[in-house]
Amino acid sequence: MAEENEYDDEPNDAGDIVKRAGKLSDYIPSPYPNEQAARAANQGALPPDLSLIVKGRHGGCDYIFSLLTGYPEEAPAGATVAEGLNFNPYFPGTGTLPSPSTVNLHLEGT
Repeated sequence: MAEENEYDDEPNDAGDIVKRAGKLSDYIPSPYPNEQAARAANQGALPPDLSLIVKGRHGGCDYIFSLLTGYPEEAPAGATVAEGLNFNPYFPGTGTLPSPSTVNLHLEGT
């Protein structure tokens, strides 16, 4: 994904910053221009930086994959989820904001 973007490179001899093609080790830029736009698009919640979650969670990439794909059709019997949240057994507390359809939309775009 990073390869699809252009990034600032070292300045050229005239001191101008030139752009270069992305490489695997580059960060993936935010889809939002600023924090306010990110919150407006996510019902007031600031989306997490998943690159930090990969480093900070046990299971790293596997945790994120499970979180993004772990929405059952309906919550199991006896599970309680607060209004407006969706059941996901991989999320602490099992109630998470993104809906399965929102997650699927993002996954289809990758």
